[in-house]
Amino acid sequence: MNKLIPIEIEGQKIVQLSQLTIDQANDLRSWLPSDGLKKVNLHGVELQDCLSFETYEYWFKTNHVLSKAYETILDF
Repeated sequence: MNKLIPIEIEGQKIVQLSQLTIDQANDLRSWLPSDGLKKVNLHGVELQDCLSFETYEYWFKTNHVLSKAYETILDF
């Protein structure tokens, strides 16, 4: 699993669920509380499926440990 690079908007680092694969997005969505996603306005466009990069990063690290999906340079 590749880690997303955050978008910085008004000093906040965020990621969009739509940048993930469907399986990853579903896993993350089921892990988040019901109010975990937020809407962010970027140049007049409303991004619907955003979350803080800190939250995503915590989920990413937890997901790797729980799934034991460790990758090395040899896996690529």
